[in-house]
Amino acid sequence: MKKIFFVFVAHACPFMLFAQGSMQIGAGAHVKSSGGAYIVLDNVSINNNGSFQQTVGNGFIKLTGATNVSLAGSSNTTIDALQMAKSSGTTFSLNSNLSIVSNVNFSGGLLNLNNSVLNLGTTGIFINESESSRALTTGTGYIEASGILNGPSSVDLGHLGAVITTTANMGSTIVRRGHVIQTGISGSNNSIKRYYDIIPVNNMNLKAVLRFYYLDAELNAIPEASLHQWKSKDNINWDFVGADARDVTENYVEKKSINKFDRWTLTTATAPTISCPGNITTNANQNGCKALVSFAATATGIPAPTVTYRIGTMIITSPNVFPKGTTTVTATASNGISPDAVCTFTVTVVCGQGSTITQATVLQQESRAISNGFSVNAYPNPSPNNFSVTVQADPKEKIIMQVVDMYGRIIETRNINTNSLIRFGDRYNPGTYFVRIIQGKEHREIKLIKLSD
Repeated sequence: MKKIFFVFVAHACPFMLFAQGSMQIGAGAHVKSSGGAYIVLDNVSINNNGSFQQTVGNGFIKLTGATNVSLAGSSNTTIDALQMAKSSGTTFSLNSNLSIVSNVNFSGGLLNLNNSVLNLGTTGIFINESESSRALTTGTGYIEASGILNGPSSVDLGHLGAVITTTANMGSTIVRRGHVIQTGISGSNNSIKRYYDIIPVNNMNLKAVLRFYYLDAELNAIPEASLHQWKSKDNINWDFVGADARDVTENYVEKKSINKFDRWTLTTATAPTISCPGNITTNANQNGCKALVSFAATATGIPAPTVTYRIGTMIITSPNVFPKGTTTVTATASNGISPDAVCTFTVTVVCGQGSTITQATVLQQESRAISNGFSVNAYPNPSPNNFSVTVQADPKEKIIMQVVDMYGRIIETRNINTNSLIRFGDRYNPGTYFVRIIQGKEHREIKLIKLSD
């Protein structure tokens, strides 16, 4: 039969267990247990201002009952094995730091870290953490585990859910798990309610695999199928990492070929989509019956896609000089998530008059693009200040105005109404711009010159 020992050595203030549910350890008091003893605290909080320092094999602290309890006090507390056996939904809150020698065994209740650190050291582990009994916090607290990782194969320090594989020697490594939502992540803004700080001594050229586990309760309303890994070296700016594998039943997202660890979390990423501009027909405006034409496809996705334009295998940028005749341009949007999005459009250069859609040459006071009742006026052009644009078109369809620079970068987009006057460009730098008016499949484009003041 297991013996239970309670040894209280008080030098200044005695150990006291108050009926109202608080175990007070006064300054100078010591609490010891041995022989694998159980100390059961049923609806009892701990306030440690003395010494509560267990070592391996000293015993178990078992928390039971349906009342929220806490750990507080000015002294550090070390527990050999902590058994969370409280009623569903009740919490054990850390208001001071806690060290665990052997394990935290979850069978009921929630462990709220608040702003404190739960340190598992090199020997402590989490056991049986689940949706209904787990660690959490909305504060800055975290769980920390550490160990030597020399060519680890599926090693999960502390059983915290960051499973690492690499042939490299990472050396002494710290893994911290927190639960504050990470913000400012491109296109999605919010992460799940879990992150890892992975801090190895050797943190270069790792070629590592990270399997990132999570719980459904931590999803923060983010669809599991869209989860990808993201990382940050400063906890402010985030870089997309991706996902090579995921399992929404086992609750993990895995990424290979990781060369360096930082802060890691999961949040949304989506495959790119792309919409090409309509086919463009323009008069030649360069020697040799050529035309300088600007263009821009519209791409969406998380993270924001990069758009590449090609004629055959040759990469081009906007604006581009096109030869006489019809040229097909292929636009590809890529953001690291397969598949890439692809669309095409044509540019037709006509020598002399007769084009259906005209890219007007620059006039001193006014530029126009007119066809089939769809007209665009831009004035004054050139201008040292702002430009004014008026559009006459079918009022039933949405009209979009885009302004692009000489490098094809969209610098302004507006939804406009027919017969309205739009002023813009007063803050543009001197240079050449193109204003593009789009309505359905119709497309008008005017070259604008911004002069120095």
